[in-house]
Amino acid sequence: MSSRRAFTLIELLVVIAIIALLLGILLPSLAGARKAARRTICITNIRNLSIAAEGYKTEFKDAIGSYSWEPRRAYSRFPDLNNAPDYPEAAMNQAVDILRRLAGRLDIPRLTDRIPHRHYSHLIFNDYMNYRLPEKAMACPEDRILLDWQANHRNPSPIPPGSPAWQKMWPFSTTYQIVPVAWAEDKIRGGRSTVEQYFNDHNLFWMGSLPLGRRTMNSVNFPSSKVFWFEFHDRHSAKRDLFYAYDNAAATQVFFDGSASANVSKDCNKGFTPNVPQSRSFTTMEYAPGILGFEPPTQTGRPTDIVTGYYRWTRGGLRGIDYGAREIDTGQIR
Repeated sequence: MSSRRAFTLIELLVVIAIIALLLGILLPSLAGARKAARRTICITNIRNLSIAAEGYKTEFKDAIGSYSWEPRRAYSRFPDLNNAPDYPEAAMNQAVDILRRLAGRLDIPRLTDRIPHRHYSHLIFNDYMNYRLPEKAMACPEDRILLDWQANHRNPSPIPPGSPAWQKMWPFSTTYQIVPVAWAEDKIRGGRSTVEQYFNDHNLFWMGSLPLGRRTMNSVNFPSSKVFWFEFHDRHSAKRDLFYAYDNAAATQVFFDGSASANVSKDCNKGFTPNVPQSRSFTTMEYAPGILGFEPPTQTGRPTDIVTGYYRWTRGGLRGIDYGAREIDTGQIR
């Protein structure tokens, strides 16, 4: 005869406790590993934009990739997208032309009250990345709302902000933004810059009348220290997403030399005030996520936080420095 010994209740409870302890130790590590993997994907995404910019530079005589259509000229096979009255509207026509041709979105109308440079500059590089539109790689893997919009770009949910026409554009936007001086010149006319922060709103620009899209790579004095593209919201380094301009944010960045990293904003030079470029002061913005409705909340819980412009508004523009050295006076302070 043979005897079989079963687990006692105490032994079973001990085994369960050991398993629970191991899970408690391993799960945070696994979560951290997943988060690090998503950061790596994000860095790859933004570095690909830099690689595409190199291809654009080679083909177009050192130009920084940007919307290049000029006013009062005909470029498009769509008659309504020709002969724009100014540079901002010509750029918007070029963006709509790309989406109609490459994404088959003939239903996107001509838009006259927006600029495409902040959320749609990646469209210019599509020929160098051979992406479909919308392209998953242009969304941070933590940017769930944009990924959801991309998945059903003809009927996006949740409904994007803005007019019905603008809602059709949002699924083709990107998590990553290009710095304004990459497409707007560091020139001052009548005491004002080509592009400025509009009424301190973090999402709005004031556009001057100077030409857009004529910047060149050889204008960058410190390519390893000047941010080129950046993640508008840091989705990786904290428990909740942060607007890039918070001091403790570490948004994904790519520099003009092609290197990518995630530097803390407070380690960056504070930049300048494009509205008053001759001043020693720096840009401050009102971060109010309620404006668009899908941005992360303020860090303080208040409706609005005041934040610093940092590398979005580098003193000296393309000639200036963001990280690794003190801010320099490139002739704007006087």
